[in-house]
Amino acid sequence: MPTAELAEFDQKAVGWIAGGDIEECLAEVCLESLHAPGNATHGFMDFMLMMGVAGQGQKADYVDTYDLFHTMEAYFTWYPGGIGGE
Repeated sequence: MPTAELAEFDQKAVGWIAGGDIEECLAEVCLESLHAPGNATHGFMDFMLMMGVAGQGQKADYVDTYDLFHTMEAYFTWYPGGIGGE
C-alpha cells in the first residue's frame, strides 16, 4: 500500500467529514478508490453515516487527528445546535 496515496486519501477524508462536504465525498469515493489506499474500513463508513445524519454542509464542531505509525486516527464530534447549544 503506497503511503503517499494513503496519506492523501486520509487528508481528503478528514476535510470532507470536518466540513460536512457530503457531495464532494460521494463524488470522489467509490469501491475502487477505497481499496486503492487500503481505506475500505468500517471507521470511514461510520464517519460518512455521521456526516449524513448531521446534514449537508454541517461542519464538525470538534476535529482531531493523530498519526499512529502506519495509520491515522481521526475524531469528529457534532453538537446539536453547535458547541454552545445555540
